[in-house]
Amino acid sequence: MDEIAHARAAFRDGIGDIEPDALRLRLEGVLETASMTPGALTVVSATALDESIDHDIAARRGAGVQMSYEGLRLSRELIHTDPWSNGDRSEGDLNAIAAEVLVARGFEYLAHTGVAMDVVDAVRHFGRDQTLRETADDTESFDMRLEAEFIRIAVMAGSDVALRSTPETIARVADELADELGLTPLPGPDTALVGVSDRISAALSSIDTTTAGEFSQSSGT
Repeated sequence: MDEIAHARAAFRDGIGDIEPDALRLRLEGVLETASMTPGALTVVSATALDESIDHDIAARRGAGVQMSYEGLRLSRELIHTDPWSNGDRSEGDLNAIAAEVLVARGFEYLAHTGVAMDVVDAVRHFGRDQTLRETADDTESFDMRLEAEFIRIAVMAGSDVALRSTPETIARVADELADELGLTPLPGPDTALVGVSDRISAALSSIDTTTAGEFSQSSGT
């Protein structure tokens, strides 16, 4: 899928200036093993809502979503494995820095968008969930919210690119996809995104024609 390639390329561009080399290589390793579903879903959502959207703009937005997610996912892995007590402390330090850089770069890409506060909320929820998880009997529910939130954010980020807003019908699709795809680990985009474009297009077409006209222009950021 072109959306996957665009999202992956934008992610790679986003970490291309990171130094030192060892850190950049670690970030490239994260990219190589990542499920690109959040980033690609952002692009799919944007293009489903506006076929004329600039793919580079949509992909940059997708990269911001993907980097934010990957940083938190890596942080969760560190919390669960605790390499400082159970493994290679140096490796743990490098991964901790990589996680911080990914979240920070993701924020940079999304700072002036309609999903900026949604990402901030996701970080807050993540911190609270991981704290509560330490004393919980059922830990799975605390771990799965991260994936669900970023599936939802991806759809909203795509809508924000294309429509400069997220209409209620699109928000409902975002919630549905979060329930369906918010799994740990995330399903790969080749299977996760099948039929998604049609669902989002159908949701847009259900909006009253007059209302839809208010969302017809694409964002340039």
